[in-house]
Amino acid sequence: MRPLKACASTCAVFGISIGAACAADLTSPAPAQQPAPPPVLPSLSGWYVKAGALGVWSRSSSNLYSQALGEVAVPGGFLPVGVGPQLQIPGRNASYSNIFTVGVVGGYYFNPNWSVEAEGGFPVWSDVRVNGPVPPGGGPPAGTLLAKVMPAGIPITGVYHFTQFGSFQPYLGAGVLPTFALAVRDGYATGGSYQPALGVVVQGGFDFMFNQHWGVFFDAKQSVASTTGNASGINVGPPLGIVSASSWIKTNAKPVSFMTGLTYRF
Repeated sequence: MRPLKACASTCAVFGISIGAACAADLTSPAPAQQPAPPPVLPSLSGWYVKAGALGVWSRSSSNLYSQALGEVAVPGGFLPVGVGPQLQIPGRNASYSNIFTVGVVGGYYFNPNWSVEAEGGFPVWSDVRVNGPVPPGGGPPAGTLLAKVMPAGIPITGVYHFTQFGSFQPYLGAGVLPTFALAVRDGYATGGSYQPALGVVVQGGFDFMFNQHWGVFFDAKQSVASTTGNASGINVGPPLGIVSASSWIKTNAKPVSFMTGLTYRF
């Protein structure tokens, strides 16, 4: 009988052990499922482009300077010409028309936050018109077209991008603005030209990215530059036509530009 009792005791202990193990398996929590690893995106080259509608609000003040008109004797009469120094015309100034065109930006990211970029646009004409009352010595009425100029400015800026807001990525920037005139057409002033100048610019805006490559953007820039234009004659109309008289215009320009469109990161 003792061998049977020993065997029964051993079986009982073995059964209790199996039951305890099964109970432990049933009561212990299942291991947490590991999240799938994020997809590995191809690294970007750092280059990017933007293109869209560009508007420039000219916001400028200009002073006008000109020689006084005198007369020189010629066979058969007298011919008006400019004489003496170029003096500021009191009470007169000029304004430039606003510009609407297509703009393009090219830039490069040095890291996720810092980039450098340059902006350009399709060249268009801007009207330069005289303002203010006619001086006692005479002159063109207010609103007369002095000239048409095709301005060009290339803002070159360093930009800091805020990347902690996900797809919405605002930025701030500052830099320099080389300016020059691609072409000048005669109006009341003839034989005109503009000297190149260098201004400063600040900017702010945002990108909203749809994915790693494509997004939309809005950009605003405030620029400050001083430019000078010269003319060698004035068109007084028939019968005299163009009269030789030197004049110049000094413009303190503070244009504000707005641009919006698509951005692509390579």
